[in-house]
Amino acid sequence: MKAKPFISVIIPSYNRASMIAKTIESLQQQDYNDYEILVIDDGSTDNTEQVVKEMTDGRTTYFKKKNAERAAARNYGARLAGGSYLNFFDSDDLALPNHLFEASKLISEKHNPEWFHLGYKWADEEGKIFKVEDNFSAELLNDTIADGNHLSCNGVFVRKDIFLQHLFNEDRALSASEDYELWLRLAARYPLHYSNTVTSVIIDHKSINDRKTNDRDLICRLKLLLYYLQQDEKVMERYEKQFHKIEMDSHSYIALYLAEQPPYKLKSIYYMLLAMGNSLSYPWKRRFYATVKKILFQW
Repeated sequence: MKAKPFISVIIPSYNRASMIAKTIESLQQQDYNDYEILVIDDGSTDNTEQVVKEMTDGRTTYFKKKNAERAAARNYGARLAGGSYLNFFDSDDLALPNHLFEASKLISEKHNPEWFHLGYKWADEEGKIFKVEDNFSAELLNDTIADGNHLSCNGVFVRKDIFLQHLFNEDRALSASEDYELWLRLAARYPLHYSNTVTSVIIDHKSINDRKTNDRDLICRLKLLLYYLQQDEKVMERYEKQFHKIEMDSHSYIALYLAEQPPYKLKSIYYMLLAMGNSLSYPWKRRFYATVKKILFQW
């Protein structure tokens, strides 16, 4: 009988045939051996299946399901996974060779924590690094993430027994904020450990679908985020005094997005005012100045 792996890396994917090979290759070249890779094809209509099946091996397995968005694909993969820990890796990003070794190291140091996060960096499509998230300084990150989603999905590892009690929310209208919604639910219940060691790279693809969200969908999505969080008693118990920060982050994000589009400048100002009402610290945030700049100069 094949021994169960310690870590299961789950890659949800939809029409990423042109990108996913590099992601899988980076995960197959780890300085660590006790893991498996599950590629969950969320109903792709391109040649993702062909690309992935050419790369499957004794450690990498391909599954295809009906399209239901990334949250459902991740949950599907988690139920199939054999590992004690789960890592949800995006199909257009890259793992550094130390990704799983550093995860196993932290698991040992923290005595099998419920969940944790590893450092990461951002790069453009040419590979130029423009941002690094490796300077957290708090003992835990539970309070830090109330200021916004500072976590990379690639850097989050969750113990499987914990995850199966707290799945990703599969509401399609929440998609792209389903990760932050889950992180806050988990952070309301368990300590969020971390390492600043960088182990993965988010590639900033200019053409990915997340950038094509219209204003109504974005506003609906972030209103849903706040709604679902408010329905969770543990979240409100843990973050009641900080919830205005979460609201400010959502409203300021909407304001920034709308500021880029001339027809929505006034609506952007409306959400800026909402964000300011949520927290007087908003005018001192980088996002505030970026929004003002776009309102005034981007037409």
